[in-house]
Amino acid sequence: MSSRIHSCGTGGLLLDVSDGPFSLPTQKRLWSFAGEAGRLRQLEGVGSAVLGVNNVLVTFDPLQVRPEALAAEVQQAWEASQPCEESGRLMEVPVAYDMSPGSELEDVARHAGLGVEEVIRLHTSAEYHVACIGSVPGFAYLVGLPPGLAMPRHTTPRPRIPKGTVAIGGSQTGVIPMDMPSGWHALGMTELHMFDPSRAEPCLLSPGDRIRFTARGAKP
Repeated sequence: MSSRIHSCGTGGLLLDVSDGPFSLPTQKRLWSFAGEAGRLRQLEGVGSAVLGVNNVLVTFDPLQVRPEALAAEVQQAWEASQPCEESGRLMEVPVAYDMSPGSELEDVARHAGLGVEEVIRLHTSAEYHVACIGSVPGFAYLVGLPPGLAMPRHTTPRPRIPKGTVAIGGSQTGVIPMDMPSGWHALGMTELHMFDPSRAEPCLLSPGDRIRFTARGAKP
């Protein structure tokens, strides 16, 4: 498995391990790497390890850390890492799928060459893994979407997608955690709160958690 380390500005190094199509075993290894990056953070001037899809960003203070030396430490830590074997929580996400005429769910069905009910059946048939949390607080990138449901994002993002929207973007699916712009295609709504700053753990989901969507009727 190839790995590359790139500079990100003056205070970041990106460990990039992308190598062809998304690989869940590779992402599991990144979960372990990010979780065990505490050894790196013990080095003076090293900040956080931020997990992404196929990558981890390690931040540092350029006045205290030589990037070349840190890059060597990051590479050594990656080579020593092993895939995470622990299974996260399995959570059910109830969805009111929008079956109203002219819905974006209809657009997804048309693009896939399927009926709306078949799209719902496929979307609820898979078990998804949380690859990482990113984009905005509480947004979980979910992998495991049946390939037939993949759909390119809107060319022009819509200015506001409501909190709780369950959507598809490219080959991933997810739940919009707050009112926000998005180019993803809405399938329906859930009442679960993906992000709540008043909770002890503001993000409902964590990397490694598993998700199953369930149909809870149709949105009127």
